[in-house]
Amino acid sequence: METFDFPYFTWTVRYPESSTKVRFGRGYEFASKPKGPDQVTYILHFKTMKFFEASPGVVSTTIQPKINIARLEAFYNAHLLYEKFVVNIPGKGNLTVRFAKPLEYKVAENGQGTVEAFTMEVLTQP
Repeated sequence: METFDFPYFTWTVRYPESSTKVRFGRGYEFASKPKGPDQVTYILHFKTMKFFEASPGVVSTTIQPKINIARLEAFYNAHLLYEKFVVNIPGKGNLTVRFAKPLEYKVAENGQGTVEAFTMEVLTQP
């Protein structure tokens, strides 16, 4: 399993509502035990990344690999929304995940290949 080696992000976690809840009278609410483990969503926040040219008009995936958006795009295209990979979430450790949503980014206007801040969502996998 490949490792997601783009370490310059902050993260947000979102837990699903995994219990079935039933409301009774007087404001009482019953919640059942979940039938399986939660599939937790981690949202990775990137401040910026950049395209690098190996030579004029030729985009490189090896120059500055940890902030190289072309390399990240290649990683995404190799995994899409179904292949599992490992990501190191600071404070949580190495987690097996898959992408939850397609990659989306915007190149900054007059940014010379710099990408504006963007997020990626990944789901934990058993």
